[in-house]
Amino acid sequence: MKIGWFRGHQTPWNRGTIGLRKEDDMINEVSYLAIEKLRELGYEVIDCTPTKEDFKSIHSTSDSLRMRCEKANSAKVDIVISMHFNYYNGKAHGCEVFYVSNNGKKIAKPIQDELIKLGFYNRGIKIHKKLYVLNHTNAPAILIEGCFCDSEKDMAIFDAEKMSNAIVKGITGKEVNAEENKMDIEALKKFAESIGYKLVKK
Repeated sequence: MKIGWFRGHQTPWNRGTIGLRKEDDMINEVSYLAIEKLRELGYEVIDCTPTKEDFKSIHSTSDSLRMRCEKANSAKVDIVISMHFNYYNGKAHGCEVFYVSNNGKKIAKPIQDELIKLGFYNRGIKIHKKLYVLNHTNAPAILIEGCFCDSEKDMAIFDAEKMSNAIVKGITGKEVNAEENKMDIEALKKFAESIGYKLVKK
């Protein structure tokens, strides 16, 4: 199975929100770990997030979203995962996964089931017909809202390693051995830099 991975935001025209933590940082932490774990399990993963070189031809959020979808379609991926975190009023909390198609629903459900096992409130899986990335990929796509970055309750639970394991298991059905697959921070930084980004961990 070939997986297209979108790290939400990550461009000068489309920054993530800032709560108790920066959404962009949380997205990268979970995504880099999940991508590496999936590859170690033998899956091909295409990071479709625009690179700094791509920024030269991006002039808006719409350009950024379109480029992600074009990369996924060009690579002929089988599924698309878009990683995000929520923000609202400091009180809302929990995880949810959005989809538009029946095939997307089938991908969303097991991921949500694994996320709530981490202790997050179950906000459910939901159809969201207005999200660009769910409507412009040839492969079934989902968008994960891992938790709320402005929620003290969620931030007390959030652990990038555990969340990446949960998402990988939800996608593949395979249990991830935390000790065997855990990447130390230096390895994680090198991996991020190899695809054109720097990891900022606070």
